Amino acid sequence: MLFRSYTAAEPHHGLGATLINDRTGNYSFFSASASYAYHLGLNPTTNLAGGLSAGITKISLDRSKTDFTGAGDPTDPATGNVASGILGKIKPTMSAGLWLYSRDYFVGFSVQQVIPQTIDFIDNNTAILQKSQFVPHVFLTAGYRFMVSDDINMVPSLMVKYIKGSSIREFQPEANVKFQFRDLLWLGTSYRYQDGFAAMLGLNISNTFNVSYSYDKQTTNNILSSFNKGTHEVVFGFMLGNKYSEKCPRCY
Repeated sequence: MLFRSYTAAEPHHGLGATLINDRTGNYSFFSASASYAYHLGLNPTTNLAGGLSAGITKISLDRSKTDFTGAGDPTDPATGNVASGILGKIKPTMSAGLWLYSRDYFVGFSVQQVIPQTIDFIDNNTAILQKSQFVPHVFLTAGYRFMVSDDINMVPSLMVKYIKGSSIREFQPEANVKFQFRDLLWLGTSYRYQDGFAAMLGLNISNTFNVSYSYDKQTTNNILSSFNKGTHEVVFGFMLGNKYSEKCPRCY
């Protein structure tokens, strides 16, 4: 397999862009950002990459679709006395991270939403400002590759995330395991502590194109359990100029 002869990549740059458009009920979330990364070879088999992403996020609320009483509620504290129309706010967003990776292991540290911000649709709304916020999301992850046979390798990994105010503990661990057949096919599973699990499957069609599928199911018993039957996700990946797939940390 190619990763057995892995050698650290020469120092190089990476550029990327992300567009997200998510609509849930009367809320709309649109984000556009550009990212930059620099990869540096520390020794013949180990690389260190640092990245930065910056952009804007627009959050919109369609007041005309908010009706909690059946006859309209113009005194909703999130929108004041605005009875209809679309309210929106545009906020800057920034993320940063470090990624240490080699043939057999990886360690990563990243922070999303580096800039803490409040979100309010009307001015001087103290009650909303205290509860509606963008807070930093901190992630720490690590994993190691083991050979199961000549053709199959296993990559167990652990991720811990920290989000202030998200729960009583504020920390949430996530255990993952991935099995890869040669450099062609992989499958894996993931378990988030006191939250849910996921199953994943992927195919490396070439060193520049891959496709993957995942199913995510929440197991906690809360008000959304009756409506959430699981999430399906299909991802198509294109890696331009990637001569050797194992030079890219996505193989983990």
